[in-house]
Amino acid sequence: MPIVLALVASAVIHAAALLGPGWTLPGDGDADASHTIDAVLTKPVPRVEPAPVAKSVPKPHVDKPRPQRMATATSSAPSISSAPGAPAVVPPVEPPPAAVSPAPTVEQTPAPVPARIALPAKGRVRYAITRGEEGFVIGQTTHTWQQDGFTYTLQSVAETTGLVALFKSARVLQSSRGEVTAAGLKPREFRHERVGGLDTASFDWARGIVAYAGREDGVASGAQDMLSMYYQLVLLAPKAGTLEMPIATGRKLETYRVEVLGEEVLALPAGERRASRLRIKSGNDTIEVWIAPDMRALPLKIRYTDRKGEIFDQVAQDIEIQEQ
Repeated sequence: MPIVLALVASAVIHAAALLGPGWTLPGDGDADASHTIDAVLTKPVPRVEPAPVAKSVPKPHVDKPRPQRMATATSSAPSISSAPGAPAVVPPVEPPPAAVSPAPTVEQTPAPVPARIALPAKGRVRYAITRGEEGFVIGQTTHTWQQDGFTYTLQSVAETTGLVALFKSARVLQSSRGEVTAAGLKPREFRHERVGGLDTASFDWARGIVAYAGREDGVASGAQDMLSMYYQLVLLAPKAGTLEMPIATGRKLETYRVEVLGEEVLALPAGERRASRLRIKSGNDTIEVWIAPDMRALPLKIRYTDRKGEIFDQVAQDIEIQEQ
């Protein structure tokens, strides 16, 4: 009986420590490889009329080889042809009519083109949340997303499960929505709902600012929020080196440093996977993400280490994706 009471007390302490009013998702305590699509407009080949046949040309001139200038003109404009007996004369090239010249505004305001990205059209990843080295399961997180090449929506729902949920039921919701560009995700609105509080961040890219916690800060291109950050890394899939990424948490704006630590074998319920390990650091908080190239670079494991050294792991249990 004392052992049972000790186990129950331990579970209550774990639940209270993790899911109390002060608990936050990874990184809440406190980018660029571009996939560019170029469109090039070219002027149409000018139409040049063939040279008129000169009836008075002496017969011996017919068999003479064409001058080099004629050969150059024909290679640049294959539609030009010469009638038999025509003299080797390069016809004058007239400028194309103004009506067919491309308007300068066409290149300045191209039609929207969906960015080619690795993220599937729709998907869901369910993670088990464990605490500490022993891997005590305290809950689960479910990530869902939807994108059409122009806009995206992301959602993360974390909640207690099992024994912990019996004593302390808690739910934390994060959502991000915005645009999909050739450089990746461009967030517009971020929400972080937790027990006893709501944090938001609104991006105004026309003004170059982000509003949060009753204030505004200038924001640089490539900035993300705490949820879109993971999927921006999915799209960038860095192979080596480091990069910096401004992140709006809903409470502040801070630059996070992302470092590629290398590849390693990751043990999952579905089997082992080779994954690239990334470290995301800001202040005293550290987030590590494992992304697998053969799984569309989706985050298969997320580890959050707080400033006290407590470790919380989220390990993918099952993944569903839909391409269209």
